[in-house]
Amino acid sequence: MSAKTPSHVDHQVGRRIRQARRDAKLTQEQLGNMIGLTFQQVQKYEKGVNRVSAGTLYEIAQVLDLPISWFFDEGVVNRIGESEAADTTEFSDCMNLLLDLRQSNNLGPVREVLRLAGAR
Repeated sequence: MSAKTPSHVDHQVGRRIRQARRDAKLTQEQLGNMIGLTFQQVQKYEKGVNRVSAGTLYEIAQVLDLPISWFFDEGVVNRIGESEAADTTEFSDCMNLLLDLRQSNNLGPVREVLRLAGAR
């Protein structure tokens, strides 16, 4: 599978975006306007035609007042391998930690993590 080809996880995330948008009683156009996208792009994410970047998923989660982890429900974790599930959980935890650090305006730890990651 190509890195750019949407996977079953991408399709599940898209379904969760649609569910969350509908629960918030927003149209695709309204959600798109809130995060700077066209309704067509929101539609492609929801259908799993296009993959959602981490940054865009973060913006969607913020607008819909949901944690990023909500988009990776138990069903997704059950359908992917244990190592992929651990990566998904780890990614979600890392994103939440980075967002907490960003809000604290203490970027020293973030710089240190980035420095160490670059040393690999």
